[in-house]
Amino acid sequence: MKSFDSILSNIEEWIVYILLAGMLTVVFLGVINRSFIHMSIPWSEELARYFMIWGVFIGASLGLKRSVHISVDALILIIPKFLQQIVTLFGNMVGFIFCAWFFYIGAEFIDRMMNMGPLSPALRMPMYIAYAAVPCGFALMSIRYLMSCLYFICEHKRKNIEEATENNKAVFNGSESK
Repeated sequence: MKSFDSILSNIEEWIVYILLAGMLTVVFLGVINRSFIHMSIPWSEELARYFMIWGVFIGASLGLKRSVHISVDALILIIPKFLQQIVTLFGNMVGFIFCAWFFYIGAEFIDRMMNMGPLSPALRMPMYIAYAAVPCGFALMSIRYLMSCLYFICEHKRKNIEEATENNKAVFNGSESK
């Protein structure tokens, strides 16, 4: 699971880097063109906007992985450790359900957009390509939430097994010495 996580993170990082570099390049060329040639590139703002939208939705998954999203932890900090873990797991499950639902809704919307065929004004690109950032981003966030839940459950089981093994050793070592 950790290798999948690192591969996914690397892919997301590279995509975000490329989108950011593309956005900066397009905006820079648009500004240079307007300032020195006194002509604007008609598609530059639209392309930069689509790069930014895709970067935000893919970057949201990276933010989730790195735990940099804003959260309210006032309640979690005052409850006992065991309940903190349960509340955290519950929050991750709710996040997974929410993101999976938005992925589903977004995928249905993209399907309808593909059948309708609207094009973007300047690039004449199918609009479903720009709108596909929403289900793609929510799919990635769903994967992150699911991985977080699975990691929590596996880690909890591992700790329970270690504690049981230690307890068994203590029981057997204690009974042997008597």
